[in-house]
Amino acid sequence: VDSEGFLKNPQSLAKKINSKFNESTAVYTKDGKIMYFTRNNYINGKKQKDGKNVTLLKLYKATFDGFSLGKVEELPFNSNQYSCAHPALSPDDSILYFASDMPGTIGLSDIFKVTINKDGSFGVPQNLGATINTEARETFPFISDENELIFASDGQLGFGGLDVFSVKIYKDGTYSKVLNVGEPVNSTQDDFAYFIESKSKMGYFTSNRDGGKGQDDIYKLKEI
Repeated sequence: VDSEGFLKNPQSLAKKINSKFNESTAVYTKDGKIMYFTRNNYINGKKQKDGKNVTLLKLYKATFDGFSLGKVEELPFNSNQYSCAHPALSPDDSILYFASDMPGTIGLSDIFKVTINKDGSFGVPQNLGATINTEARETFPFISDENELIFASDGQLGFGGLDVFSVKIYKDGTYSKVLNVGEPVNSTQDDFAYFIESKSKMGYFTSNRDGGKGQDDIYKLKEI
């Protein structure tokens, strides 16, 4: 991405990451050495399915050494019976946020957080609670440099479908009131996967609104 926010030629990541199945929603640590991403649940090249014959999603961690890719490993709280997806990191890289329908979920999918310990191990995932999570879908979390959680929901009060919402995370772990970010980001269709770069105020989000080129399109924005 250049200084004006225009995108250069995309390059595919290594085959250790990109498989014949689906990979998405990658996030890097600040030093660029670790990447968390979502992938279909598969082992040894074969999709794995739950008791309802559904292929679920899992979270993975890829470690980089300079320009080379080291190992890719599955995160320990994944399961063959529920999905974990759409990772996001706190500003200091110490907390991983993600969406899941694991036991303890309030609705169809909730946003959870888990502590990343200094030795690279993980704590126990915690549901963010009823201020944020509803009986519907909460998904695609993103954490800004100001420690603001931005996420998509079709259970909070919105324009229709998935809308993008924001909530401030205070130092004591409590949250401000959840706010709909409004138009033009939100529409009567699904709007989600919001990302903003704090210094440039340039951002992106995904939508299936009318006028796009496909089912889901990525849109660029400038925050004012």
